[in-house]
Amino acid sequence: MNDNDLETYYTAGEVLDVADDDTVRVPQTATNMYMIHEYKDWVGTNTFCTLKWNGQSTTASSSQKVVLQIWNITGNVWDDVIEENEAGANTDFDLTKNIPDLTNYKDGNTVITCRVYQLAPGA
Repeated sequence: MNDNDLETYYTAGEVLDVADDDTVRVPQTATNMYMIHEYKDWVGTNTFCTLKWNGQSTTASSSQKVVLQIWNITGNVWDDVIEENEAGANTDFDLTKNIPDLTNYKDGNTVITCRVYQLAPGA
């Protein structure tokens, strides 16, 4: 396990699309695997942060939960932050969680890596 970049990169336009909390989405499809969006954010000297993701899925989270994780550089594991398991398909929802201590999450460049994933239907 690691926090390497995923095989699907956002275009410059998609980076702008996800920067705002609006109705513009960047689609991700999968068959028999995970649908994953990964984000790397510079946090500088901050010792804490609040993670917030707003989105939706074509698969209801009641059938396949949606999970927000942060990469723990000390333990080399993805730590679950929060999950959603009640939202319907094609329904907006937020995943928001305060991270009170970033000690185990900042890399040498003071960047944190987070991801949101959902297991594809049928997987």
